Amino acid sequence: MSLSRLVRLAVGLVACLLVVSCSGEGASAPAPPRAGAPAPEGHRWVGAGGVVVAVPDWWTTGDTECLLPVEDTVYVETGAMTDCAFTVPPTTPTEVSSLAVVDTGSAHGSRLLEDLSVDGEVGGEPVLSGRECGWLAPRVCRSVLAVPSRGVAFVVHVSDPGDVDLAVLRGSLRLQPDARTTVPLALGSGRTPVWGDRPATTRSYAALLRREGFRVRVVPAPPADAGDTTSRVVLPRGALLGIEPGPGSPVEEGGTVVLTVAPSSAWQ
Repeated sequence: MSLSRLVRLAVGLVACLLVVSCSGEGASAPAPPRAGAPAPEGHRWVGAGGVVVAVPDWWTTGDTECLLPVEDTVYVETGAMTDCAFTVPPTTPTEVSSLAVVDTGSAHGSRLLEDLSVDGEVGGEPVLSGRECGWLAPRVCRSVLAVPSRGVAFVVHVSDPGDVDLAVLRGSLRLQPDARTTVPLALGSGRTPVWGDRPATTRSYAALLRREGFRVRVVPAPPADAGDTTSRVVLPRGALLGIEPGPGSPVEEGGTVVLTVAPSSAWQ
């Protein structure tokens, strides 16, 4: 075969490839994110109602006072205002970034949905998005992402642009695959159990887990080192020290949740 013939064949092949590439014909579409895939780097999954999103892995869960966020955290928002022993400065919830998980079947959730518009779908189910202003504080707006068919909305407040990338959060939204669920985020009051909670709270959360079909293991923490003087907090026997997997984490249905508790009233 002559050199000129080879050149013409090569040029034709390149042109053909360019046409296919540009037109999309014959090329497969990018696969959607695989269910159960790892969270984006530096993030962790959290959710409810069979829907999860990725939040920064350094955010806490349930770090609230009077049901309002006081650190960069994930929490349940019921729409209720409550009096409590703490005095939360009015500016605190606006000075931290947060992801509120809202039940769209509640009165508060229904109000959130009123001003949202359709913004694509996830797993074939409509996604709504928009803004909510004024609930966290006057003239403070938050981004809302909702999957009404699953009864859940995520309301995001960004205090510092470096705290969370809204594009990453929106792009991470996905439905849980079959036989997967999430560890309950909160008790009926809307409050998430946290370190140091009373034994009664530990028992209430264990009962909730069992009602949701989880197996529960209550494990006493190892005795404190007698020579360790770094902690002076004395907790009663059964006080909550840890939850694993953490509230809101995706898990297998019927999986085991381990509650670590203070082993005795002398635990420090």
